[in-house]
Amino acid sequence: MNTTAKALVFAIVTVASAASIGMGLAERSAQPRAEVVKLERVVVVGKRAAAAPAVVAQLPRVVITGRSMAAQSEAQYAAATQTVKAG
Repeated sequence: MNTTAKALVFAIVTVASAASIGMGLAERSAQPRAEVVKLERVVVVGKRAAAAPAVVAQLPRVVITGRSMAAQSEAQYAAATQTVKAG
């Protein structure tokens, strides 16, 4: 085989491999096909609620304070205090 034939075979193999790599990358980056999904029909039935009172309930305010002593036993301590408004 002479040099020209070797160069031609090399060129054909190179182009074929580049084309296969390009096709593989194109398939990987292509967006997935759209799927048709059929949903069941849903009927929502409800009643209008009566006007709610302005204040339903006033919950107490709780303040949580804590400290961490990681150096000793990696235990965490927390305390809660409740503030109640008079009236």
